Amino acid sequence: MKWEKTGNRSWRAVGAKGSFFIEQSGRLFWSRFVSANGLKAFKMPPKQKLSEAKAMCEDNQHWEDGTKC
Repeated sequence: MKWEKTGNRSWRAVGAKGSFFIEQSGRLFWSRFVSANGLKAFKMPPKQKLSEAKAMCEDNQHWEDGTKC
C-alpha cells in the first residue's frame, strides 16, 4: 500500500482488502480503516503528527505491504 494525498487535509492508502484514510481536523490527524466489502470499519486514536498517524496505520494488522499473504 502507498499513501496518496487526496485533498488539502486528507490522505489515502488503498489495498486489495481495504483502505486506510487520514484526515486532519484542527491540529489532530484522525485515522480510519474501511474494508473493501464495507463490512469492517474502525477508527483509530488521533495523533499530533501526520507521520505518527501514518506509522500507526502501517503497523496495523490490516496494512498490506506485499510481503504477507
